[in-house]
Amino acid sequence: MVKTKGYKWPEHLNIGSGYEVANVIKKWLPLLEQDTGIKIHLAHTTDNASKFKWLHYGLVDIVDGGQFEFGRVLEGVRRYAGRDTGAFPVRVAWMQSKYDSGFVVRGDSPIREIHDIKPGVRVVDMRSYLTSQTNLEGLLVWAGIKDLEKEVTWVAAHNSEEKMQLITGGKADIAYALPTSPLTFEAEKNPCGLRWLELNAEKDPEGAKRFHERCPLIGLGLMFRGVPSSICRWGMVGTDQLCCREDANPELIYHLAKWFNENWESYKDLHAWLAQSTLENLMVELDTIFIPCHEGLIEYLKELGLWSRAHAIRQKENVALVARYCQASQQAMRRADNKGIVVSADNPVWVSLWESYKKEQGIPRFDMRPSLGKGRELQKKRLKESQRVAA
Repeated sequence: MVKTKGYKWPEHLNIGSGYEVANVIKKWLPLLEQDTGIKIHLAHTTDNASKFKWLHYGLVDIVDGGQFEFGRVLEGVRRYAGRDTGAFPVRVAWMQSKYDSGFVVRGDSPIREIHDIKPGVRVVDMRSYLTSQTNLEGLLVWAGIKDLEKEVTWVAAHNSEEKMQLITGGKADIAYALPTSPLTFEAEKNPCGLRWLELNAEKDPEGAKRFHERCPLIGLGLMFRGVPSSICRWGMVGTDQLCCREDANPELIYHLAKWFNENWESYKDLHAWLAQSTLENLMVELDTIFIPCHEGLIEYLKELGLWSRAHAIRQKENVALVARYCQASQQAMRRADNKGIVVSADNPVWVSLWESYKKEQGIPRFDMRPSLGKGRELQKKRLKESQRVAA
């Protein structure tokens, strides 16, 4: 059980973040420092693999990340197939935000919708720094592209700024983008503007099915924040969490969760994303998430009367699956070492061994879990309460 009486905040807290989310964290960070006296160091990177590595090896206490990213980390795929970039016992500490993302072209592009994408299309290649490369591949599969190497011209970008310059400069046709990013706002100012390719599954269920087979952890919906060109366009709507290691101090995580919940009114208007950093949205995410909750967060939710028997059962299942991946990755690396195979994401022999080992062990891919429905119940309850107060 977490002890909370007479709690003394630690002197330091280290947070790791992706480049875009660092702008969000910077908004609430001074408030937390002021309220608690804790000194926070924020390390950010354009290479998302780095922040997860920092958390894995204890260089930071917390990082931001969603189900899609952590699914790739835990499964050890692509850039996460290395010895130091794969599975580790991650836990949810709190809600970061809900966010929108999508695929953008320059406003004068002949590509107006997904099925205008044809062989020869020039697509920004983000493999060097973002797991979101898989989303681009999902879009291309939706469009009917058969061979993602021979039918696509991949134009390399090494950071988000370069990515948007490739689009506005006409050197690439399509890029993955966040409509709330300052870089996207700057790109929208180009004389031709920007256009978003709509991901409306209802208009093309077969194409959307192909997309979801490639990107099982991605939700689709109407984008509602960001550059004017993105508003009410169908894109990807996801959720980021603040996550920690399993062995993070339970008292610290408990008090962080409590601070974020009780101080939401103080920071919710400081950034467009923070309006969604609510307890209600956290509970909705816990309905389907495969990442286990940290003990400190569980204690706080119990205190609020929100941790149910269904949550406890789901937690046990999630802990077991994450532990299974952690154990399997270590066993597979030992097998590779014994055979003299170099464990590296760039080594196809190792990658083949790891993929075969997962199949041999019958370990399932991570996917959204069947909904518990508890978060929606809380949302409805809070909505009725606010309506009653307003009346």
